[in-house]
Amino acid sequence: MSTKKKTINNKLSISKIDKEMTEIIEKNICPVYNKFIYGIYGLSLLFNILIVISLIQLEKIDCKCANIPEKRFLKEWFIFNLVFNTLFLLSFIISDKICYFYMLKNSFIYVIISIIYIITFIQLIRLIAYLNIMRRNCECGFGNLEAFLFWYFIIIFSLIALFFIIGIILFLTTTIKFAF
Repeated sequence: MSTKKKTINNKLSISKIDKEMTEIIEKNICPVYNKFIYGIYGLSLLFNILIVISLIQLEKIDCKCANIPEKRFLKEWFIFNLVFNTLFLLSFIISDKICYFYMLKNSFIYVIISIIYIITFIQLIRLIAYLNIMRRNCECGFGNLEAFLFWYFIIIFSLIALFFIIGIILFLTTTIKFAF
């Protein structure tokens, strides 16, 4: 058998394996992954709604200590984030993509989503700072919803920091283990 025929046969067998792997992934992994994404986006939408409701309520009450510079653009960002997440989730549901992962293969979409998530992370830190200032100095504006949001985000950021520290420790131990 010539080398050209072997190369063609190898390419066909690799193509067949890739097709079979894609089918396995789409049947077994994608439904679980999609449910996970629906859950994450659902929680994100819920917390964005709670944050926007809280910030709108703070504007409606006559509480001067709640109107501080740390509050600037928080409501607008979380409204934008709510609309963006809703539209992105709807675009996935309407699209012909079988797996959410396939939408992220587009590098432009991936970059846009990454930028928005980084800004959202920064805005969440600003929200925690704002809620902390209100918790200490503003009794008229710090209600049950604000207390819930404050402690929820403190717990979430604490878990993120814990996982980050564990990741660094694991990285250092494996580096030291394999370096020597």
